[in-house]
Amino acid sequence: MKRSDFVAIAALAAVFAVFPLVVPTALVNIGVYALIYALTAIGLTLLMGLAGQVSLGHAAFFAIGAYTQAILVTRYGVPLPAAAIAAVGLAMLAALLIGLPLLRLRGHFLALATLGLGIVLAVSVNEMEFTGATTGIFGIPKPEFGGRLYDSPEEYFWLMAPIVLVGLLLARGIVESRIGRALSAVNDSEVAAESLGVDTFRLRLQVFVLSAGYAGLGGVFYAHWLGVVSPSAAHFSMSVEFLLISVLGGLGTVWGALTGAFAVEFLDEAMREFIPVLVPGAAGEVQLVGFGIVLVLIVVLLPGGLHQATRRLFARRRPAAVPVSSGDGEPEPRRAARPERGSPLLEVRGLTKRFGGVVAVDDVSLDVRAGEIVALIGPNGAGKTTCFNMISGVLEPTSGEVTVNGVRTDGRKPHVFARAGATRTFQNLQVFRSSTVLGNVKVGRHLRSRAGLLRGALTLPARAEERMITAAAVRCLDAVGLAEHAGQMAVDLPFGLQRRMEIARALALEPDLLLLDEPMAGLSGAERRELAALLRRLREDGMAIVLVEHDVAAVLSLADRVAVLDDGKLIAFGPPDEVRQDPAVIAAYLGEDADVRD
Repeated sequence: MKRSDFVAIAALAAVFAVFPLVVPTALVNIGVYALIYALTAIGLTLLMGLAGQVSLGHAAFFAIGAYTQAILVTRYGVPLPAAAIAAVGLAMLAALLIGLPLLRLRGHFLALATLGLGIVLAVSVNEMEFTGATTGIFGIPKPEFGGRLYDSPEEYFWLMAPIVLVGLLLARGIVESRIGRALSAVNDSEVAAESLGVDTFRLRLQVFVLSAGYAGLGGVFYAHWLGVVSPSAAHFSMSVEFLLISVLGGLGTVWGALTGAFAVEFLDEAMREFIPVLVPGAAGEVQLVGFGIVLVLIVVLLPGGLHQATRRLFARRRPAAVPVSSGDGEPEPRRAARPERGSPLLEVRGLTKRFGGVVAVDDVSLDVRAGEIVALIGPNGAGKTTCFNMISGVLEPTSGEVTVNGVRTDGRKPHVFARAGATRTFQNLQVFRSSTVLGNVKVGRHLRSRAGLLRGALTLPARAEERMITAAAVRCLDAVGLAEHAGQMAVDLPFGLQRRMEIARALALEPDLLLLDEPMAGLSGAERRELAALLRRLREDGMAIVLVEHDVAAVLSLADRVAVLDDGKLIAFGPPDEVRQDPAVIAAYLGEDADVRD
C-alpha cells in the first residue's frame, strides 16, 4: 500500500479517538451505527467496485451474523469471540453455497439470487420460533473485555473504531495486491485477463465470500449494540441502505464505505429533524421521500460518489513516477528452462466451428514446434481470428482438439490455455483502461506470483513478491521500448504504443507459445522492424510464435512456416517459399482459379 494509506489511517484513528469527546452523545450514537454499517459496506464495496458483482440482498449475510451471534450467546452461553467466529464463518459459508453455482453465470444472476436469499431469510426468521419469530431474540449482553463493559455510545464507538480501521487496512491491501490487480483487469477486459491466467470465477467467488464475512461481522456488533435481533435486520430496506452507502461513498475505493456510512447516517438523522420543520406534521413516509430525493441528487451529480468529489477538490496533478530498468542487460524476459527446440508445443487436429449453418473454420489441423515462427494468413473472412479464438479458449470449437504442451485445452477457459504455457494478444486491443502501462504488464505476471487474499490483505508478506513482479514487468517494457511510459495511464497511449504494451503484457507471462493477432497493425515502419527483431530474439530463446498478419511480405520474411486459410479451410502449410508458389494460395489472394496463373 501507499504511504498515504497509512497516513490516512493514522489521521482517522486520531479523529475517532476524540470524536466521542467533542460531540453530543446523540451524535456519537449515530456514529456507532455508521461504524457498524461501514463494516458491511467495506465488503460490499470490494464486491461491487473490485469484483464487479452486484448484491441486492447483503442484509441476508448481515442478519445471519446477527442471529447466529444472538443465538449462540444467549441460548448456549458461547463466549463472544468464539460466537463471532462462528457467525462470520456461517455468513461466509452461505455466500460460498450461493456463489458456487451463480458466479459461473453472466449478467445479474448474483444480484437476483442475493435478493431472493434476503427475502427468504426475512420471511423465515419472521415465522420460525427458533429465531424468535416477529419479536426476535432479546437479552444480548453488551461486550465486556478486560473488565471493561462497553455499554455506552462512547465506549462502543471506541470499541468499533479500531475494528473498522483494521477492516479498512485489510481491504485496501487486497485492492492494491495481486488479487486486486487481477480483478480490476477482469472488470476492464475479462477475456484479456483470463488469457493471462486469471481464473475469473475463483477470484470473484473469493471476494464474494469475503464480502459476506464483512457483513457477518457487522451483524455481530449490531446484535450486541441493540441487545436485540429482529426480522428487520434481514429486511430489503437494510440491503438498500448498504447499497446506498457503497454507491454514495464511491465504489472506486474502500475509503468510500466509511465516508458513505457517516454521510448516510447523518443525512438520515438530519431528515428526521428538518423535514417536520419544513413540512409541519410530516410523517415518516415524507421524511423517507426527502431522504431519497437528496440521495438521488447526489448520485446523479456525483456518479463517482463522495470520494470522487473529495479527490476533485484536493487533487494535485503530479508527474507519474517512472520505474527504471532492472539493469540486468537482458532485452526480454527469459525462463530457466524451455521445451527442447523442435518439440511440439501446439497440436491442432480437425478444428471446426459452425455458427448455425455457416462453417467458419472447417477441419483445420496444424502443429507448432518450439523455437519457430508460424504465420497464419488468408484473405479477410478466412477464419483466422476464429481459429485463434478456439485455440486460445475464447471460443469453444464445434469439434476438434487443441493440445498445448501436452495438455488438452479445447473447450476450456482461456486461463487453462495460459496455465499450459501459452497466451495471446488481440486484433481489437484489450487494454486495462483503469491501470497504468506498468499495471497492465504486471497483470501478465499473475501466474508467476502466488500471493492470495490473505497475503495481499496483510501487505507485508507480499512486498518481496511485488518487487519481483515490478522488476519483471519493467524488463518486459524495456523489451518493447516502453519503459519511459511505465507510469502513464495505458488508455492515454497512442494506438501503436498500446499495441506494443499488449505484447509486453503477454511476454510478462513468460509463455512457451505466443499467439499474436495482427501485432504490426498500427505500427510505423521502424516499429515493425523493431518488433520483427524482437520476435526473432524470442524465437532464438526457444519460444514458439504464431501470428496472424495481413502484411504478407513481412510474414514471408519472418516466418519459418506459413499456414494459409481460405473460406475456413487450410489450403497450404509449409515453408514460405513453397507457400508463395502454391497455386491455391495465389488463387485465394488474386481471386483466380487454381489452374490459371499469370
